[in-house]
Amino acid sequence: MQKKLPETVDFLKQVERNACFEGVWPVSRFERLAEAICDTRGDVTVRLKFGIRAGTQCLDGHVQAELVLRCERCLEAVTRTIESDFRFGLVSSEDEAELLPKEFEPLLVSGTEVSLVELVEDELLLSLPIVAKHEDACSALLQKHKKDEGVQHDTYKPFAALKDLMG
Repeated sequence: MQKKLPETVDFLKQVERNACFEGVWPVSRFERLAEAICDTRGDVTVRLKFGIRAGTQCLDGHVQAELVLRCERCLEAVTRTIESDFRFGLVSSEDEAELLPKEFEPLLVSGTEVSLVELVEDELLLSLPIVAKHEDACSALLQKHKKDEGVQHDTYKPFAALKDLMG
């Protein structure tokens, strides 16, 4: 198992070697992810294992990171653990992709180097919650708003005097 994560690898050569990579990259390394989060401090833990499973060249992986997202209710920062497990079947054509067993997601590769950084970033982006929010009431403003909802307010009734005239 290699502790240093290479930025790019030839997937098919790694399958032949039964290579396994494990390590961390800083969150700041992922440019597209940085646009979707509030803070780029912290690390992304990555584990990748190449091999052959069920007669298929594959890549099994796990990524995990503590990311600071923007709460959609109060617009303040909220920290969430983002994790993704994936299993790619390595294919060289769309026809091969259709023949993959259901346990594999197809990943089109050729004999050239493929970016592990982009692959990990894609998995993190796909794993982000659709709506990030705090578990409880978000902020003092929202807590005050909830309290105010229960209070009856006096309302002005401009036509109340007409009631007396009609009766």
